[in-house]
Amino acid sequence: MKYEVVYFTRTGNSKRVAEKISSKLGTDLVEIKDHMRWNGFIGYMRAGFYSTMDKKVQITLSEPLKDYDELIVVSPLWAGGLASATRSFLSMLPRGKVHLVVTSIGSMIKDRSGYISVTDIIERSQSEDDVIEKFTSHFMHDLIE
Repeated sequence: MKYEVVYFTRTGNSKRVAEKISSKLGTDLVEIKDHMRWNGFIGYMRAGFYSTMDKKVQITLSEPLKDYDELIVVSPLWAGGLASATRSFLSMLPRGKVHLVVTSIGSMIKDRSGYISVTDIIERSQSEDDVIEKFTSHFMHDLIE
């Protein structure tokens, strides 16, 4: 099986998680960019509003996706939903090709249907490395073959 790791980040947390997963699995790493200003308090509030209102944004990828069987998509959770850029990206794919990894301060994503798997990495639990280790071990058998 061929995997690619795709991520969107506002603060760098999802990027850090995506880099760890990509490194462990030896996969390509692709960033989703939306060219929005999400920084500071106003950006934080706007991000929550966009997520709550299910607003989509224009996106680009840092590089084209290569030949893959399944994607590992890493995204922050904004006000209970995925970041707008991630939702825009996922709207172009069947959920059945995606392992979703959601980073958050303290909550879990509610809409989990249709994905191959959904993994929550919750900052408050302070178990990021353990969750990543467990998540990536699932893929090791496929990569060895």
